Amino acid sequence: MGSVIDSDALVAELVRHQRRIYIFIASLLPNPADVEDVYQQTCMALWKKRDELGDVRDFFSFACGFARNEALHQLRRNARKGAVQLNERLVSTLADEFERDAEPEAYIEALGGCLAKLQSKQRDLLQRRYTGLETVKEIASDLRVSTAALTMRLQRIRHALIKCVENTLAAEGDA
Repeated sequence: MGSVIDSDALVAELVRHQRRIYIFIASLLPNPADVEDVYQQTCMALWKKRDELGDVRDFFSFACGFARNEALHQLRRNARKGAVQLNERLVSTLADEFERDAEPEAYIEALGGCLAKLQSKQRDLLQRRYTGLETVKEIASDLRVSTAALTMRLQRIRHALIKCVENTLAAEGDA
């Protein structure tokens, strides 16, 4: 059995890494409500396992392991309810990519800047699609376009965002 971390030290570690853990979870789940739930479940799981945390050298990576498991559990719960979700292998791949990224805050900042550069119609469309409240079919019907046309529009916006983020990060790396 590892050494026990005291409550104050655990709270300090959670506060110190709160934003990064939350961003990590948000990178795995499309629904903001699920992100909140999984963050809370992760914190509770870490609290219950605090007797194993005393020997942990990298709290953030350890916490991300818990968060990944909780996100996968959430996907399974959503699938049982009939919700369309990302598949578990994709979520694991995303988690691996995120953990390898040394500067997730730089990525999030670049993404925020790139989102701000989009036209308001494009931002609104992304928000409608990724809040999990409407399906592509429902949005397409509301906009009076085919689902194929809407899918292509969303794909072009995503590609533009990816290119913008990559260019922003490359420019920051050169600076």
